[in-house]
Amino acid sequence: MFGKQAVSSETICNRIREEIIPILYQVARDDEITFHNAHTVHCWEKNDCEKSDCVAHGNTDVPCWYRAGTYCCGTVQGDFVEKCGGCRQCDVFKESCPTLCEEVGEALNNLLFSLREEKRTSRKHLEKIEYLNRELLSAVENLDSRNREILELVITDKLTGLYNRNYLTTVIDDEIIRSQRGDEPLTAMMIDLDDFKLVNDTYGHACGDKILSALGGMLQKTLRKCDRAFRYGGEEFVVILSGTDLTMAWILAERIRKTYEKEPVVVETKDGLLKTISQTMSIGLAAYRKGMTHGALLEQADAAVYRAKSEGKNKVNRFGID
Repeated sequence: MFGKQAVSSETICNRIREEIIPILYQVARDDEITFHNAHTVHCWEKNDCEKSDCVAHGNTDVPCWYRAGTYCCGTVQGDFVEKCGGCRQCDVFKESCPTLCEEVGEALNNLLFSLREEKRTSRKHLEKIEYLNRELLSAVENLDSRNREILELVITDKLTGLYNRNYLTTVIDDEIIRSQRGDEPLTAMMIDLDDFKLVNDTYGHACGDKILSALGGMLQKTLRKCDRAFRYGGEEFVVILSGTDLTMAWILAERIRKTYEKEPVVVETKDGLLKTISQTMSIGLAAYRKGMTHGALLEQADAAVYRAKSEGKNKVNRFGID
């Protein structure tokens, strides 16, 4: 026993039963509960300490043995875990525990204080982890967005805004596999602008680029969401029509052909004059048949285009039918 009070064992036991044991039951519901020690002595009062910059000086809410960085015998102390063993031997602590009841109560407070500090530390760590997770998620989303942008640049034709020829191989192979698996129709549409070389030779390549760019915009507006258009090379374009047979493809191709013919492009000639140019296109369609390669499918679409041009241009031709 720290103090000098002579207290009967029965009194001590009754106090422990009335003051300590209820705290043990309540702590599960209220982790802020503590043992109230009416005999707490404050070091700065007992020792007439003049260290006013000490964190414990003038504080009556929390005993000095719970505070980190206090001055004790001229030495700055560490945190609660580092100093609690030494504080137990301090005269201030002993005087604050005149009976076994206070000693047990302060031991209980020490335990609860340590658990609360651990809980606060864990909460801070958890908050930091959650913050880092949010930052990581944001970085991943930004990276994913950036990767998508880079991918779009890699697979997109800069002039027309359509997909490029390199990406066509990936898409058409995927569509062939899907067509085989689901036994669904698949049609390739090939577009070739009529007399485009003459336009370049007459008005210059800048004029030709403007026409190609306008065509890319028109296709994006006219095609369905499930269709994908590619610049195949020069003035040639390919459209992959998934789930579409030749009849439906012909209807769509006719709409594209007529729309293009009715949307002239205003260009500047080599002499600096503005001129309205109306262009036409020839379109070839080929339907996928089981066992075909993507190369064979495109060759048939190309053959259909060639036939459309040989028959006067500005028309749609279906391979094996027209």
